Amino acid sequence: MIRLSGTIAEAVRDLSDGLAWGNAIRLVNYHSTPGFRAAEYEAQLAALAETHDGLDMAGMERLMQGEVPRRPVVVPVLFEGFRDNYDVILPMIERHGFTAWFFVPPAFLGIPVDMQRAFADRQTLTYPHDEYPGERIAMTWEELRDAHARGHVVACHSRTHTELTPETPEAILRDEIVLAKQEFDAALGAPVEIFCFLRGAEYGLNPRADAMLSEAGYRYIWSNFRVQKLP
Repeated sequence: MIRLSGTIAEAVRDLSDGLAWGNAIRLVNYHSTPGFRAAEYEAQLAALAETHDGLDMAGMERLMQGEVPRRPVVVPVLFEGFRDNYDVILPMIERHGFTAWFFVPPAFLGIPVDMQRAFADRQTLTYPHDEYPGERIAMTWEELRDAHARGHVVACHSRTHTELTPETPEAILRDEIVLAKQEFDAALGAPVEIFCFLRGAEYGLNPRADAMLSEAGYRYIWSNFRVQKLP
């Protein structure tokens, strides 16, 4: 269920204003990206490259300051940290001149190979086809570091792909928000500044979680309809 801090009408108004102004960010969301769909991804990205430019972190911050881009911008978002994101679609994203945005639950990358499928099933990390029988299905930290070093953006999608609500216990919030950022920053050698709640919740719906995001050092929340800068 999509959760908004305001009304649907307000969200539609903000989307319309952003599109009219010209600085809206268009997302193409991917989860597992198996090789048998490679031709589809290639066609999608090729078509987007004809009319859209990519967006990196610096470009997003310029948009937040009111810059209007020369052409519409699009962000390929790779959710969950699946191995096939790195193996299959990342080379295509680069070939077409886009920046990938990895929205990853960092715990998945550290799960032992023989436990990754059970973890994925338990935490609703859905993959339509097992292309790596007996092997890992998650990216490694080395692969994520490599993607980050090549200019792609890494964001936190909670630590274990867990939905956080106003009723979530304090210890779980701290694990999913604060510990997740500590793990990212240590593993990447650079700060992860974006957080995305499961189901795309906005800032303002969960005051305890919002306060913890600021405490941890995140700077932005990406939700279903907005990019919000944390106070």
